[in-house]
Amino acid sequence: MIAALHAAAIAALLAAFPIKPPTPPPGVAEVDVVERLNEPVPRDLRFVDAFQNQVQIGDYLGRDKPVVLSLVYFDCPMLCSLVEKGLVKGLSESGLALGKDYAALTVSMNPRDNPRQAAAAQAGYVGHLAHREAATALDWAFLTGREANIHALADALGFKYRWDKSTEQFEHPAVVFILTPDGRISRYLYGVEFLARDLRLAVVEASQGRVGTTLDRVLLKCFRYDPTSRRYRLVAVNFVRAGAFCVFLALTTGLTILWRQELKRRRLSAPLGRPGS
Repeated sequence: MIAALHAAAIAALLAAFPIKPPTPPPGVAEVDVVERLNEPVPRDLRFVDAFQNQVQIGDYLGRDKPVVLSLVYFDCPMLCSLVEKGLVKGLSESGLALGKDYAALTVSMNPRDNPRQAAAAQAGYVGHLAHREAATALDWAFLTGREANIHALADALGFKYRWDKSTEQFEHPAVVFILTPDGRISRYLYGVEFLARDLRLAVVEASQGRVGTTLDRVLLKCFRYDPTSRRYRLVAVNFVRAGAFCVFLALTTGLTILWRQELKRRRLSAPLGRPGS
């Protein structure tokens, strides 16, 4: 009875004075990622590359290769460089070749950035990338542009960022985008460290199997992207199915070899026919 009275009193207090969740600091809700999977990025947005050429986003699409896209700014004191370094490390360890298996594109979110800064960033990051021997400057371009075009690209990607006047820095998420060769958003990868396996699977997935090896395509049947952990995770059922198929294939191959050997042995041991018989 006493416990019931206590519970009723607490319920009455909560109803009279409801507890409100804490209000987030101003601007925090503006920094976010709204995933827009399978939606296209605008091809006609104009930017300037590191060589001061007028270009469009569409110039880097439709080249039969997935595109690894990142939004940063070149004088970012910490987060942007961590994202780009993590991306270079993950791509280097993935075994994928720039210009052959994928292209990359880095766009500055700061309209005050200029081609000189883009050129320095391009030389620094791409210079540390492995498997770039067959690549050209077009295969990983660094772009700057006007605020309207930057916002249009960010909106299409679902990338929400803001300028913080107190720190004079951009607040933004840590994420890279994997685009299909025709410019649709295939995958979002989050953080400042990117597993080589995740990058490789994301690129193979975006290419619909046109990039990578037969083993990569088998692995895609065993791994699925988990939005909760934001990683590619092993799917046990598919793994068992793939394992069973491999066992079946191995048994079939072994039995075929044994059958052929038995036929050959029988031919050799069979008595020869008599001449003229």
